[in-house]
Amino acid sequence: MSHSERQVAFLLGLPFHVITMDETIDDAVETVEAKVPSYYITANVDFIAQAYDNEPLKDILFHADRVVCDGMPLVWLSRYFHPVLPERVAGSDMVFRLFEQAHRREWKVYFLGSDTTTLAQSKAILAERYPKMDVVGTFSPPFGTVDSWPNEEILADVKRTRPDLLLVAVGCPKQEYWISKHYQEAGVPLSIGIGASLDFICGTQIRAPRWIQKTGMEWCWRMFSDPKRLAKRYAKDFYYLIVLANRQRKITSQRCPPEAAAAAAAATSTDHSKGDVSAEDAQWLSWSGAVERSVIDSVARPEDRSKAVFLNLSAVTFMDSSAIGLLAKLARDARQASVAFGIIQPSGVVVKIIDAMHLSAQFPTYANSDEALEALRQQCHAKTTTTSLST
Repeated sequence: MSHSERQVAFLLGLPFHVITMDETIDDAVETVEAKVPSYYITANVDFIAQAYDNEPLKDILFHADRVVCDGMPLVWLSRYFHPVLPERVAGSDMVFRLFEQAHRREWKVYFLGSDTTTLAQSKAILAERYPKMDVVGTFSPPFGTVDSWPNEEILADVKRTRPDLLLVAVGCPKQEYWISKHYQEAGVPLSIGIGASLDFICGTQIRAPRWIQKTGMEWCWRMFSDPKRLAKRYAKDFYYLIVLANRQRKITSQRCPPEAAAAAAAATSTDHSKGDVSAEDAQWLSWSGAVERSVIDSVARPEDRSKAVFLNLSAVTFMDSSAIGLLAKLARDARQASVAFGIIQPSGVVVKIIDAMHLSAQFPTYANSDEALEALRQQCHAKTTTTSLST
């Protein structure tokens, strides 16, 4: 499966790419070589817990170029909800795989985060292990919000050194906030938040033994290593894991009566071939009935990534997690192509999914086709205005 066609699984409010560690590294190499600014996220249950009521963070996580699963509980859950995530892609392992590629391909790397001592030690250790990898810059930001950092100075240094890979080590959500806000201006092909990885490199934090990692209990090792700091966090994560897993189970097991959906579909059907030429600038799709794993390959999908996508879900009676994952992929693809995406007259089943998982920003809804067209006109007008101002 090619880089752009990775399947998406929906778990507890976020889309995860169905991808192995090897495939993630292959995609990272392709991303760096494409030289188009992108960012990857290695997300675990703590990311989900933090993003649930944090709309900006959820949007950042939802629309990353790659969202890989860094948590065995999520891998286990995917075996119930489908599609199955093949393995945990741990950020602390992935970063060393990236260093191997950087050594082999002579990439330039920049570290943002941590303290000056850790940065200096990490740079020395990595220079010995990966001599062909060039650590072209490091920057230890001050305490405080990312907006209070000397960002002009940081960006100037990043632009001057022109790294292939930017690794930000300040923990979630700070690293995600900074990357999402500045990755385009920084111009680095690939930016990734790496959390405590520099501490692992220097030995100031010790990872669990490999056998514990394989059992999926590394989180337990970390908690007992630093219970004062992590016990409360993991208790919160466990709470969200149980609550959101149960919520997803409920919303993907409830079907609405077919006759109710049919009535809603009839009430909102519109002929797009007449009257409004702007309709030609969008793709008008519809799903109906039970949209689930067994029929997912046959449902309508966009044919042109350059056109807006509006999906009528008024006649949908059921959606399982595979269908929600596909819906998330369509929304993500539209965002990456800078075109509008929206759901027209969602059925009761779809409304429950959007409300239960706090997805109103990612899955915008419209009462009818005219309302969707008006949103498309406003987006086109905003793009035209922005282009005019920039020139």
